[in-house]
Amino acid sequence: MSRISLSDRLISALLAVLAFSCLTGWNVVHAQGLSLVPEDKVRLRVVEWRSSDSRYASWESLDGVYTIDDAGNVSIPIAGHVQATGKTTEELADAIASALAAKAAIPGKPYIAVEISEHAPIFVSGTVQNPGRYPFEPNMTVMKAVSIAGGFLREREDNTYFERDRIQAAGAYRTAVLNRRDLLMRQARLRAEITGEQSFEIPAELAGTPDVDKLKAQELNLMRLRRVDIDSQIEAANNLTQLYGQQVESLEAKISSQKRQIDLAQKELNNVNSLVSKGLVSNSRQVSVDRWVADAQGTLIDLEVALTTARQGQSEADRSKINIVNRQNSENQELLNQVNLAIGRAAIDIQVAQLLGEQAGYNAQLAQIHAETPGLGRAQKNYKIVRRNDDGTYRDIVADAQTALLPHDLVEVGLDTSLPTTPSQPENAPQKQSSAAPLSDVAGDNRAASGWISQTGSN
Repeated sequence: MSRISLSDRLISALLAVLAFSCLTGWNVVHAQGLSLVPEDKVRLRVVEWRSSDSRYASWESLDGVYTIDDAGNVSIPIAGHVQATGKTTEELADAIASALAAKAAIPGKPYIAVEISEHAPIFVSGTVQNPGRYPFEPNMTVMKAVSIAGGFLREREDNTYFERDRIQAAGAYRTAVLNRRDLLMRQARLRAEITGEQSFEIPAELAGTPDVDKLKAQELNLMRLRRVDIDSQIEAANNLTQLYGQQVESLEAKISSQKRQIDLAQKELNNVNSLVSKGLVSNSRQVSVDRWVADAQGTLIDLEVALTTARQGQSEADRSKINIVNRQNSENQELLNQVNLAIGRAAIDIQVAQLLGEQAGYNAQLAQIHAETPGLGRAQKNYKIVRRNDDGTYRDIVADAQTALLPHDLVEVGLDTSLPTTPSQPENAPQKQSSAAPLSDVAGDNRAASGWISQTGSN
């Protein structure tokens, strides 16, 4: 009876595990075919056989999706960090079960189901409609990656757009270059004006530039005109200062003369007062002399007020000369700051125009190929895979449309401008393989030139 009971339990356990595997969608073949890599996301489900209840209990607190970090580990509650890279899902499940059994101190290993929820990405660049980052899929080839990226770059129906774009890009670039040239010359002129120089040197960046001497002559002429304007304003202020100076001298002389007249009048008044006290002259004479003294003193006050006004005007004229120079320097400095900012913007405009020009030139190349052939579909395509080595370096792999891919691969799709009558397979290209090819044979090991850099920088 005990044998039957034990047999029934084993059968029940096996059926439960099989049912659990079916429910989680665990693809055993897939688990054995691909090794896990960083950025893979795995879905984890854990159950435990509880003999006391004769049933399987789910560890819902551990169920979920986990991402493999850059170090190749997956962090599981209770189990801690478990090495995942290089393992299949079945091997990872066994490692997690062992870690849980050890950390949780349970009598037996729990049942673990691990499946890949989302693969690490691949990157597609080059002559495709939508370059970018895409999720890896099992049995993915170069052609599948191209199709996911929207297919090959297609020409427009009206190729005159290519010529228009090229002309616009060339015009924008030329305009940006000329604008920056003018700004650099203006910058040199403003710096010379601020330091009080009468001329300036052509910037080293513009040496040998066409018409640079003519441009310097224009800026130098403007510099001289501005100098003439400033000199005329300063000369006018100097003339005004001189005029006020002459007025001050004249008023000072008049004041000195007026003071002497007042002294004489005061003496006369004193004599008259003495004679009046003796009865020798009439009072009318005393009043007349007294009025004369008062008028002389009033005139002196008017002259002193006029002298103060003249001296104030002279000071304002002197101050205006200083203000003219300071205002000119301030305006020049403000203009120089604006020119410096404009030079920075012009440099950005040049870079943008260059990028647009490169794109327009590439489109024109497509248009030329389209004009010489019935369509881009017959143009020779070439493919390159940039794959990361275990030591962190990268290598280039010459590929074809059916070369199998791995997660983190960067696929670069190119277009040959030379159109052979019969497309030939790239030299050293690997043979086409089936989707079941071993991982070590998915692509060749042709190494790239040391100067090639991944366009995405994320593979």
